[in-house]
Amino acid sequence: MGRHLLLFISLLYTTGCASKSILLNHPNLVSIYFENKIQKLEKKASPTKIEKRKILKLKNEYAFGILMEKNDRLIGQDYSKGLEGYHKANIIFNEAKIIGSEILITSFPNFELWLKGNSKITFSHSDIFDLYWLAAAYGGAIKSSRGNPFELVHLPSVGKMLKTAISLDPDWGNGVLHTAMMSYTSSRPDLSGKSLIDSVSYYFDKAVLISDSLYADPFMIYAESIDKPFQNKGAYEEKLNFILNMDTDRSAEFELGNIITKKRAKWLLTKTNEMFLE
Repeated sequence: MGRHLLLFISLLYTTGCASKSILLNHPNLVSIYFENKIQKLEKKASPTKIEKRKILKLKNEYAFGILMEKNDRLIGQDYSKGLEGYHKANIIFNEAKIIGSEILITSFPNFELWLKGNSKITFSHSDIFDLYWLAAAYGGAIKSSRGNPFELVHLPSVGKMLKTAISLDPDWGNGVLHTAMMSYTSSRPDLSGKSLIDSVSYYFDKAVLISDSLYADPFMIYAESIDKPFQNKGAYEEKLNFILNMDTDRSAEFELGNIITKKRAKWLLTKTNEMFLE
């Protein structure tokens, strides 16, 4: 199994777009790869900051890209198994929160006080990675908890970290910060109606501009957080079809993520009649 798994992952990262898409249809093998890589790093007695950052990113990528995608489909077929899957993702997100917090607390001992608004910190450009991935872990823990109030109370922390990262460099990650702000904004309980649409649209426009429309996630998030709940069927389908027609070879940075998002778009289009009243 080990040799075959290494071959599988090698192919995943070195073959063309079509082959990668086929390989990603084997989530169990990809899960084994992520789990083994994470375990190997976590076994180190004293992991370096660079290694901790790798763990933080890997846990988020695994939980979001593999587990959450799988559970979103599974929940409609087998509710109990879907909940089990969300619980597993939630554990991983919370583990990512711990290691992400450790990284920032090492640099800024008063970081947790800062999150609560009881301290001031002057961050630098080198802290954006940690702020972004820790915010992702918080956001993932909230989403995978499926409304757990003990997770929802951390939503303001997500916004604070993302806004701080954007203030340091709005172009960092070629649109990922503004895309993350779309997810955060659409989850805010104090926004609704036109104010919600305007706020999400603001970050959507920024993300699309900075990424030169090469990043699929802004279109997906807008379709699911705005077009679907506001029953804009035409706009919803237009964005999903735009994703399906994207040339993922144009951006190596977003390629794998875009392939995953393409698969989601294709799946969602088969569910359109269930999501819209007309």
